[in-house]
Amino acid sequence: MKKNAKKLLAIGFMAVFILSTVAVVGAGFFKAAPQQPQAALTGTPEDNYSPDKWTTFCQSDNQTESTKYIKEFKIPTLCTQPLSITTDASGNVWFTETNTGKIAKFDPTTDSFHEYDNPLWQKGEKSMTWGIYNAPDGNIWFSDSQHNLIWKFNEQTGNYSSFVFPKTSGQSEAFPQILKPVGSDLVINDFTGRKISIFSMNQTGNNLKTIDILSPGAYNFTSDMSADSSGNIWYTVWTYQLGGELVRYDPQTSQFSNYTLPSGILAPNGISIGHDGIIWITDTASSMFLSFNPQAQQFTKYITSVPQASTYGNASGLIKTPITRPYWNEFDDQGRLWFNEQVANTLAVFDPIKESLVEYLVPSKNPNWSDCGNQTDCGVAQVLAFTISHDKIWFPEWVENNIGVLDSSVPLSISQSVSTTSVTLHRGQNQTVTVTLSPNEQISGPVDIMTQQTASPQDLVVTTSDKSIILDKQKTISVNLSADNFALSGTYKVLVSARYQDLTVSQYITVTIQ
Repeated sequence: MKKNAKKLLAIGFMAVFILSTVAVVGAGFFKAAPQQPQAALTGTPEDNYSPDKWTTFCQSDNQTESTKYIKEFKIPTLCTQPLSITTDASGNVWFTETNTGKIAKFDPTTDSFHEYDNPLWQKGEKSMTWGIYNAPDGNIWFSDSQHNLIWKFNEQTGNYSSFVFPKTSGQSEAFPQILKPVGSDLVINDFTGRKISIFSMNQTGNNLKTIDILSPGAYNFTSDMSADSSGNIWYTVWTYQLGGELVRYDPQTSQFSNYTLPSGILAPNGISIGHDGIIWITDTASSMFLSFNPQAQQFTKYITSVPQASTYGNASGLIKTPITRPYWNEFDDQGRLWFNEQVANTLAVFDPIKESLVEYLVPSKNPNWSDCGNQTDCGVAQVLAFTISHDKIWFPEWVENNIGVLDSSVPLSISQSVSTTSVTLHRGQNQTVTVTLSPNEQISGPVDIMTQQTASPQDLVVTTSDKSIILDKQKTISVNLSADNFALSGTYKVLVSARYQDLTVSQYITVTIQ
């Protein structure tokens, strides 16, 4: 490979993490021609990187950390780079290792790991294995973007088999990514190949036999997908920083319905469908996530809280508006929507009924992926996936060589309520909403009060009576909502947040400007 091409690939890979659409350009880095093997330094997967990259890609700290809500576990093998993750009926946690090609199992009852050697994997190679599915028959399927393969692993025999994923006619490459079940089959998005593919798990031979759904339009990327109760497949197509569409495909009629995504939604990666049929999308180019009501054909934008300063650092002073970049999303068995905020080093859960948001900070941080300078306790662990098992949310830390678990049954340190969740303002009008905060334990430090909004600050001004309080007892703060004299009419979401250490609890207020 030419020197300039290698340089561009490396820059592209770094840019994708900094800009946060890992999947957008990360494919280029991992599809680079294999480098000549270097002399083994450690005899571990760490040798796939030069020593000066070990703290960036393998781990910055060999310790694990815990909080009231999260516990981490160090993977015994160095530099495995865990990515996709799932659980089985017995509660075991399964995950892929992008730097070894292995499937690994973690047993929570014994806190023990078992990594299954993959003799078909070429030594020294790396691949982003984004998708994983634990089938009812015990086989584990996972995707492989580097080698354009779909893998199957059998736990009983320990055997791996692989199938070549077909390229779209006219496309120079394919990028098999997220795996999800549809009936008795699996569906996968070809991220750069502009298609959705459905395939049976009863595969024979070396080539994957698929039914392909070509994505409409000339968009560069085809992202996550989900099936509704009628069997329609919903997914997003988009061009980075230029927006895209939400697509519904009806397998019975082979008909498409396209819905243009709202302005400002530039990298819509994750998608899930609630029991009520509402579609939820996470935007990895902003702090936004949004819902789509198919009956009303209406989108509603939501916004997360601002990321904690320890995650982005801002040692250079260049970050003026830090964002969280929500990535994938999934519903739990309580009807709550979970998503990972990639560059905020956070796992978040949204309650669609209460319109409340809880965000949990992941304790481990790698400073090489943020603007940390000489700051300590700064950075992100690159939580690029998660899986839900009742109250437990399991996740990998791609650059810290850990997996972690969040216990959502642990009571929150603080509670929040608002006097009203809906406000109507005429232009030039203002209204005050009161927010009551209650400690559920002894609070040993300040509680920060913050707001975010989906409206432009030129249309709606939001101010609070306090920026920080000592919550030694129940306290009430005021939030003033003021519509500009020339505000654009519309319905917006205002997020009022209270942050205590590694926890942020928030409530949305719907503001309609007439």
